[in-house]
Amino acid sequence: MIQRFKSCVLVLLVGIVMLTPLLAQPLLEKKSVEPEKLSIVSLAPNVTETLHALGVGDLLVGRTDYCTYPEDALALPSIGTLYNPSLEKLISLQPDLAIATTFVSDELLAALTSAGIEVLSLKLQETFAGTYTLIREIAQKVSRVEEGELIILEMQNRVRKTVEKARTMEGKRVYFMVDFGSFDGTATGDTYISEMLGMIGATNIAQDADRWTYSKELLVAQDPDLIVMSARWGQTNEQTLKEFTSTKPYSDLRATKAGSLVFVESDMISRQGPRSALALEDLAKAIYGDDWL
Repeated sequence: MIQRFKSCVLVLLVGIVMLTPLLAQPLLEKKSVEPEKLSIVSLAPNVTETLHALGVGDLLVGRTDYCTYPEDALALPSIGTLYNPSLEKLISLQPDLAIATTFVSDELLAALTSAGIEVLSLKLQETFAGTYTLIREIAQKVSRVEEGELIILEMQNRVRKTVEKARTMEGKRVYFMVDFGSFDGTATGDTYISEMLGMIGATNIAQDADRWTYSKELLVAQDPDLIVMSARWGQTNEQTLKEFTSTKPYSDLRATKAGSLVFVESDMISRQGPRSALALEDLAKAIYGDDWL
């Protein structure tokens, strides 16, 4: 996850050079299309999930490589990665609307607007409440307001039950591992995942850090009760666990020695969308284990 963030800066610089000629072209007139007839390209996995949850997945004509849920989305043509989508491929799909979130560059969005494609940019603050806002705005755009509010209500009910149950649990000091080795990444205090940990009564040892970055020295000094992990890119849970537990200083941590390491599904927990309430519950189950049953 962190490695992708680091490559984003270079991608954006290259994108500015590539998009400059397109930005100089005359602005094309946008088409007025009824919501039920829109053709949409999703520029983020949580957008794709939300459209399907709203019952309008059939409006999608394109997606990113990371839009892998639900499985039906895989049948759509991909416009590339989240950080470096192909402008040419996107325009060739002739969508009426492109829906983007945080990691899409302003230059790309401007180029799409110049090409006559309407853009809905949802650059929301990374908070749990922001998830509801994202669902609401997409629902309004595709005339599925009632369906959107029902999804939000169901999510809020699940969140309330999870939070109430978590209050009965004994809190734990937790480290949420995003990456390790030459670069140590974690859900720092300025992240949506850190907020989720707080919602279920866990103490994030990296709460005072920011930008997904932590140091080995601080990790050793804080020595958490529990380490929450997800498989590294291209690895299985077993491969990641073996590498983590056999590498210093991680092998010397109290949680590692006690076997207090648990795995969560990274895609579901990192994507702010209709599955976020379920992700919160799964995170609580992982942290509290048998006590949650």
